Amino acid sequence: MAVSQKQIAERLGVSIALVSRVLSGKAREVGIADATVERVMKVAEEMGYVPSAAALTLKGKASRTIGVVVYDFRDPFFGAIIEQLQAQAHEQDYSLVLAGFKGRHPESSDLAPLHKHAIDGLVVIGSADRSEWLAGFGKMPVARIGHCGAGEEASLRIGIDEEDAALQLLEHLWAKGCRHCAFIGSNLFSHSLRYQSLEKVAESLGMGVENHVWTSDGFEAGLQATRNVLSGNAGELALVCATDVIAMGALHALHNAGASLAVTGFDDIPAAAQFIPPITTMRQPIREMAKRAFDAVVAPSEAGEVLLKGKLVVRSSS
Repeated sequence: MAVSQKQIAERLGVSIALVSRVLSGKAREVGIADATVERVMKVAEEMGYVPSAAALTLKGKASRTIGVVVYDFRDPFFGAIIEQLQAQAHEQDYSLVLAGFKGRHPESSDLAPLHKHAIDGLVVIGSADRSEWLAGFGKMPVARIGHCGAGEEASLRIGIDEEDAALQLLEHLWAKGCRHCAFIGSNLFSHSLRYQSLEKVAESLGMGVENHVWTSDGFEAGLQATRNVLSGNAGELALVCATDVIAMGALHALHNAGASLAVTGFDDIPAAAQFIPPITTMRQPIREMAKRAFDAVVAPSEAGEVLLKGKLVVRSSS
């Protein structure tokens, strides 16, 4: 339970007005003795007093609260980003307010928690081709971790270099003797961009590529798409999955069918190394993404699009 100025005043046996002036930094303006200031500050710290964000805003001060919008709370990759943002907030003495979308499509009720708090900035986690909802936050500093369409309102957009990632994955598969691959993804904006990069790089390498897009997401998409691939003549086909969770579904389908194909994922979530077989994947620089996004909203200094390099992690799935 939050500690109030009234409780501090009662502990000290002084007036609430005196405590308020001390905690607002106006003690010396009205002649409050240094010893009294020290007593109030010491007791406030001992009791764990935290200034109200709304009160700070009314006084024209930053609330030291950052809003975080998550496109899908079920996505383990997004969870890892939230963990890193929380680490940044803790290190820099900020608080986070989380909000998320149902089915990745924003509604006014989803954004209500952000408008109820006096946030200083906004970090968006996830990719989207449309973001009109951001206009409701005015000139507030906004950073997106992910990709976006034209006209994005975010001042800084931080994403993975998809073409470089595709090159690393396909060069690895080429070295393993794979000359044809199937991309497995869902009908998401980020997966569409991922396939476009894969297709471009595959053409430059002389590798064949086909696209399998499913309305279902995650594990189910990998499971169903791989069953569809196996119903044809898979041959030496490699399966390039848009995420690690999709790769898990693909490996499950291969196991049930008694088939063996090279499979790669994307993101390097913790379960990728723990799965059987462990999944070859593209590790995204989550810590750097989170730090740059956080810094961009608390102390804006850069704008535009930043593409970071991923790192190929080779395991036994390929």
